[in-house]
Amino acid sequence: MATVRNQDRPQSHQSIMAGCRILIVEDQHSIAMMTQSLLHDKWGCDVVIAHNYQETKTLLESDTDPFFLAISDLNLPDAKSGEIIDLLNEKKLPVIAISGYFSQDLHEDLTSKGVIDYVLKADINSYDYLASLVGRLYFNQSITVLIVDDSESLKMLTGQYLNTQFLNVMYAKNGEEGLAILSAHPDIKLALVDAEMPIMDGLTFTAKARLLAGKNKLCMIGISSSVRKNLSAQFLKHGANDFISKPYTYDELTCRVNQNLSMLDHIETIQRIADYDFLTKIPNRRYFFVQAGPIVKEAIQHKKHLAVGIIDIDFFKSINDIHGHEAGDAALKHITLMLNQHLGEQHLYGRIGGEEFSFILTTKNFNESQALLERLRQACEDTSLQYDDKEIKFTISIGASYVLKNNIDETLKLADEHLYLAKKSGRNKIVWNHGQPVLSHVS
Repeated sequence: MATVRNQDRPQSHQSIMAGCRILIVEDQHSIAMMTQSLLHDKWGCDVVIAHNYQETKTLLESDTDPFFLAISDLNLPDAKSGEIIDLLNEKKLPVIAISGYFSQDLHEDLTSKGVIDYVLKADINSYDYLASLVGRLYFNQSITVLIVDDSESLKMLTGQYLNTQFLNVMYAKNGEEGLAILSAHPDIKLALVDAEMPIMDGLTFTAKARLLAGKNKLCMIGISSSVRKNLSAQFLKHGANDFISKPYTYDELTCRVNQNLSMLDHIETIQRIADYDFLTKIPNRRYFFVQAGPIVKEAIQHKKHLAVGIIDIDFFKSINDIHGHEAGDAALKHITLMLNQHLGEQHLYGRIGGEEFSFILTTKNFNESQALLERLRQACEDTSLQYDDKEIKFTISIGASYVLKNNIDETLKLADEHLYLAKKSGRNKIVWNHGQPVLSHVS
């Protein structure tokens, strides 16, 4: 049986980016402080400010801790013509330029120097874009993009553009090869697909790739130099998310790519909200049942061992009544910590309501399941919750079943009957199927 994992538990963006160091080079104090505040508040970044060229040079020569990237003004008191970009390039530090003006010549110069992007000093919207861009670039490091194109030169140029955005790139020379790569690498989040290719064209690839991954998992952007009417519409109807015509500029491509990746992020965030309990950050009732159903069905079909059960915090109402509902919330978080420590990522568990949690243990046999739950029960009895300068101790009762009924609902109903027996006979114990011993540990 496949391992059950809860590896996608929500983490805040701030916790993920904590410690990410950003260098701001800006001589205007108010702008530097505002940018620092935006990056810290939005992402939790560690932001260091330098106010001129010489200060930046001294800092980079003495500071041994690496920076993720630099955000730099182009016009500094001691370097008025963009010399700071050359310095940052020399130090191999990726840079986002900020400027009070824009021209085509400036744009071409910045692009030739490998600048990631530029932001105009216009209004607060520009700095919101800047802060969002920093986060996008940080998360791009873990994202792989597939380019499916038979033109080697265009593939390499496009790959270079995407590498500048911190994206990882894979290449395929036709649709057939692209499908093989997608199948082998389901973590790919975006594909750029040329329309005209040998063996398998872009439209066929797009339709087949969409069968492998839905739009909430994979974005596809059709690309073509063809003047065929309705080609963009055909790509969209075959399952693409977007379309871009060749030749495209660096700005046009990267804006489209990042916009599509941000859309996937938003979908993933919504999915996490739908699947995970807000308080404990573990699967909620709906998600638990969606995952548990197929697991139980497979175990029944293949006669594999599973342990299914329900955990309930003993006298939970008393915790709320005596210490307040915030203490009750703290108790729920505490039991979640115990679940994370003892069940970890190997087993499925979730909060199904109030103070009740359900689990499926994918152990080898009954004895292993029994020992694992006993360690969990004992740990909850032995540890205490520190809340508001008070020590709160509580125990748990567990109803478990190694007998699998027709489905997850009937199996959990059986486990719930065992939970009732555990509560009725004194709490702080595990009750298994009839005929198995009741493990009683009443303090």
